[in-house]
Amino acid sequence: MCFKLEGTHLALSDNMKKPVLILQQLEYEPAALIEKVILDAGWETETIKTMEGLIPQALTRYSGLVIMGGHMSANDTHLDFIARQLQLLEWCIHYDFPVLGICLGSQLLAKAAGASVIPSPVRELGWYHLRPTFYAQEDFIFGDMLASGLKIFQWHGETFELPKQATLLATCPEVVNQVFRIKSRLYGIQFHAEMTEELIHAWIKHGSSESAYLGEAGVQSLLADIPRYLPIAREYCSNMVCAWTKLLIK
Repeated sequence: MCFKLEGTHLALSDNMKKPVLILQQLEYEPAALIEKVILDAGWETETIKTMEGLIPQALTRYSGLVIMGGHMSANDTHLDFIARQLQLLEWCIHYDFPVLGICLGSQLLAKAAGASVIPSPVRELGWYHLRPTFYAQEDFIFGDMLASGLKIFQWHGETFELPKQATLLATCPEVVNQVFRIKSRLYGIQFHAEMTEELIHAWIKHGSSESAYLGEAGVQSLLADIPRYLPIAREYCSNMVCAWTKLLIK
């Protein structure tokens, strides 16, 4: 369990800890809950906005990497900031460096591992039932997920094929590949673990294509389900990210 630290997030004994690097694709898609949990666990963070800042090609100055989502595609390798993230993830895979890839971040990790990123058979927008696979039982992060699963928030139109060296840890009926692990410390997560109610409203506002796809009735249904599903999802995702912080390089 992670406990919130009062005052500064780094105690005296933690002065030598390296920060966690967060790669943020869009202004309105921050790490939110994920960053809060990392900070509360006693780590610092550093955020690079991928379309504005220089993305490093090695992470010797950092303890872990979080890659957030965005409307762009992992297949857009003609874009420098996409190509550089793929190169960085290849480095992470080689060194078993701690990675938490969210939505686009998971697709980038899958592609860097040699898998294809393809159109999703279902455009998952809203709350979907996530269940663990048999392999999740022995996983350090997903081992405590109830067999019945939980409803989590999705917002994507592409998905990934499972990399050959990956272990599938969680699945949805509509889009099978949801959570995978490469080696011992790299995790790709198709769903959104960072969510707040404010973010959901912001994405509906900015996501004209997604809102049009859902229609007014779909949007209202999604919003009506926030009180029912978001508190449980946030609690689970907090514990999940907290567990991931125990894999960080000190």
